[in-house]
Amino acid sequence: METEKEFRKVLNSLYAQEEKLHEVKANIIIYRLGLERMADAVYTFFAILATLIGGSGVILNFLVCLMYFATPKLLDATNIFMLNMAVGDLTYSIVALPLLVASNARGEWAFGEAGCTAYAFITFFFALGTMMLLAVAAYERYFTLCRLYNDGQTQFSKKRAIVLCALIWCYSLFWSVMPVLGWSRYIPEGIGTSCSVDWTSKEQGNVWFTILLILGCFLLPVSIIICSYLKTFRALRKLSQQALQNWGENNRVTQETLKAESKMMWIIIAITAGYLFAWTPYALTAVVAIINPNRISPIGATIPAYMAKSSACYNPIIYVFMYRKMRSRLWAILCCKKSQVHPDAQIASEMASYQKSAAVTYAGRGTSFDDKNVDFPHSA
Repeated sequence: METEKEFRKVLNSLYAQEEKLHEVKANIIIYRLGLERMADAVYTFFAILATLIGGSGVILNFLVCLMYFATPKLLDATNIFMLNMAVGDLTYSIVALPLLVASNARGEWAFGEAGCTAYAFITFFFALGTMMLLAVAAYERYFTLCRLYNDGQTQFSKKRAIVLCALIWCYSLFWSVMPVLGWSRYIPEGIGTSCSVDWTSKEQGNVWFTILLILGCFLLPVSIIICSYLKTFRALRKLSQQALQNWGENNRVTQETLKAESKMMWIIIAITAGYLFAWTPYALTAVVAIINPNRISPIGATIPAYMAKSSACYNPIIYVFMYRKMRSRLWAILCCKKSQVHPDAQIASEMASYQKSAAVTYAGRGTSFDDKNVDFPHSA
C-alpha cells in the first residue's frame, strides 16, 4: 500500500515536471519571437472560435461539394470555380484548423517547428487559391454578361475554367512554397498558437517578399473583384434603362429587369464586403508589421488572422446558399428527392430575369433572342 502511494507520488511529480517543461518551452518560444504570454481565458476563447469556424467550414463546404458531385450537370464555368473553392476550404478546415484548436487548448503552438511550417504552408496555399478563385469568378460573371449583352454569346467554356483553376493553384503553390525554400519563413504569430509568414522581419529579401505578396495576392484579386462587379452592375443598369425605354415602367419584363438589377446589387455588396472583411485587416497588419512591428499587439495580430480564417465558413453562404435554386437542389439531395426539373434547366431558370432583360435589348436592335442557347450562371 505504501509502495503504491509512493509510486503515485512520483508519477504525479513527473507529470508536474512535464507540465513545467512545456511551460518553459512555450515561454522560450514567446521570448525568442517577442510574443507575450496571454491569460488562459484568451486561449480558451480562440480555441472555441477556431472550433466554430472549423466545424462550420467542414459542414457547409461538404454540403457544397456534395451538391456538385451529386449533380455534375451543375458544373458550368462559374460552378467549377465554386467547387474548387469549396474543396480548398473543406481541406483547410479538416487538416489545419484542428491543429489551431489543439494549440489554443494548450496555450502554445503544440506541433513543433516542422508542424508550424506545414500548418502555415497549408493555410497559405488554400487561402491564396481561394482569393484568386474569387477574383476569376468575378471576372467570369462580368465576361458572361457583357458577351450576352454585346453579341448574345454566353459561353465561358468549362475547359477554360479548368485551365484557369490549374493555373490558380500553381500560382498559389509558388507563393506558399517560397518561405519553405528560404524566401521569408513561417513562424508562430499573434498569441503564439498559429503560424504564418514572418511579417516583422527586417531582412531585405523578406520585406520584398511581403510587399510582393500583398501586391500579387491581395491588391490584384481585390482590384479584379471590384472592377468586375462594378462593370457587371453597370451592364445590368444599361439593360434596365433599355427596358424602360422600350417597354415602359409598368411592363412585366421591365419590372423583372429592375428586380434582377436590385438582387445583383445586393449580391455584389455581399461578395465584396465579405472579401474585404476577411482579408483587408490581415493585409493592413502585414503592412504595419513592415513599417513598425512594435505597434502590433499579440491580440491585434491574432484577430485579423481569425477574420481571414472565418472566410472558410461564410464563403459557401455568400457564393452558393444565397441562391434559392441551389438551396432547393441541395435540399432535394439531402431528402433523397428526385428533382422534377432537369438540373441545367432548374439553375438556368434563376437567370430568367436577366435573359428577359437581354431579350429587350435584342428586340431594340431587331435581333431575335429566342433561338439563343443561354446558360447563365445562377443568381438569387
